[in-house]
Amino acid sequence: MIDHAEQHARHMTASSLRDRTFRRRMMGLDADEVYAYLDLLADQVQEADTERDEIRAENSRLRTELERARAELAEQVPMEDRVNEQVVELFSQAQLVAEEMVEEVSRDARERLGHARAHERKIVDEAMGTAGQEIRSYAKAAQSQMQSIVESFAAEVDRIGDAPPRETH
Repeated sequence: MIDHAEQHARHMTASSLRDRTFRRRMMGLDADEVYAYLDLLADQVQEADTERDEIRAENSRLRTELERARAELAEQVPMEDRVNEQVVELFSQAQLVAEEMVEEVSRDARERLGHARAHERKIVDEAMGTAGQEIRSYAKAAQSQMQSIVESFAAEVDRIGDAPPRETH
């Protein structure tokens, strides 16, 4: 069981231990020895208080640092999310640009192919026209030659027909 004086001593400060006074009795304890012991206790309490205050300050500093680290970590996670979102966005944009480029190249290719086909048709039409003219020209020349041959043949037939009959022996 703890008596009242012991309980009261547990909650005392270093200065209250130094300032403590006791009643004097005739055959009591040596006052100098008691006060020296109280000074020793007061020094130990003061050291413990100083150490406790330093530990509390360190604890407070560590809590502050922990909160700062937690805040930085909380910022890092969203930053990683933002970086991931930016990467996804960049890939999406790149994909859209690539698709637009493919569409543009395809459209250009179709347009060039259409021009090439139109040019081909024009060349074929011109060739057909030129060939047709040459064929007509050859046909006219052949017709003229045939007509000349026919006329020559007719003239020969007429000449043979106008000749006196030959005698046959």
